[in-house]
Amino acid sequence: EKYGKTAGGTAGVELRVVRGKESAAKKLSDKTLLELSEGTPGTVKTTLSPRMQAAAERQVAAKARASVVVLKPSTGEILAVANSSPGFNTAFQGSLAPGSTMKVITSSMLIEKGLASADKAHPCPKFFTYGNWKFQNDDKFEIKGGTFKASFARSCNTAFISQAPKLKDDDLTKQAQQVFGLSLNNWAVGVPTFDGSVPVESKAQMGAALIGQGGVRMNPLNMASVSATVKSGVFRQPYLVAPSVDGRALATASRTMSASTLAQLRDLMSYTAAYGTAAEAMAGVGGDAGAKTGSAEVDNQKKPNGWFTAYRDDLAAAGVVQAAGHGGETAGPIVAALLKLGG
Repeated sequence: EKYGKTAGGTAGVELRVVRGKESAAKKLSDKTLLELSEGTPGTVKTTLSPRMQAAAERQVAAKARASVVVLKPSTGEILAVANSSPGFNTAFQGSLAPGSTMKVITSSMLIEKGLASADKAHPCPKFFTYGNWKFQNDDKFEIKGGTFKASFARSCNTAFISQAPKLKDDDLTKQAQQVFGLSLNNWAVGVPTFDGSVPVESKAQMGAALIGQGGVRMNPLNMASVSATVKSGVFRQPYLVAPSVDGRALATASRTMSASTLAQLRDLMSYTAAYGTAAEAMAGVGGDAGAKTGSAEVDNQKKPNGWFTAYRDDLAAAGVVQAAGHGGETAGPIVAALLKLGG
């Protein structure tokens, strides 16, 4: 319907008998009596890669409530989108806490502000209290005398929350909007999408947002775009139908990261893919690759939602498997399998 005018094609005219309830009870089907003029099909070209799309559908089919998106960072073209649960397009329209995959955005902000540096010492205590909430790491681990890179690779929550007292309430919101093009509700993908939400929060909720909890909400499309922005160095709005088809204006970000921030962020993600929480899933993914895992706690849900976002050469992808456990073990293999396919 949306692209009918530009898709070409002509309507056909046919005479049909549509049977009523009484006939339905007698199992009589509708019948086309006469085709007066044959219609011609229209064409709407999408950016999907048939090979990548088929692979994405195979990958998510193996898990319940799994969704994945694959993008081309150099253009923003969406190469694949798949959901194992029919009905709702979680990959494009889901609104879920992204867990530790959000640390990619948070890290870019901390590095820009001089609050963290990849190879400099950075605190990762067992606990950190902020806004009367006591935050902790998975299994209450701590890293003594470690670098920020070590904290990112192990997904240390307190390394990020510990910086909350030095941040303004709207810092994370601004970073997501200005650098990553998120949380502005202005993407023109060609079909309906949720463009992420990073609301301005205070106290404990602001601290929680730094690690992708609190009020932060994303979907695989958003998180694939985050990896694409890191890979290419600039936000390019993802799209499924070329804007030239209907003259849509694509969303842009108001600024880019500095060369130093970008280099450190890529270093963090490539180190995590090689030696951190993403290493098992990313084993065998060659080329210029980087990744980040995430687990997002959900109220009244036994296991967390598992998240994974990564890039390899001119591919970026992200996936979520709901209520399944850690991202490295759940969404990780789905994303890695698609990155291995190449462009």
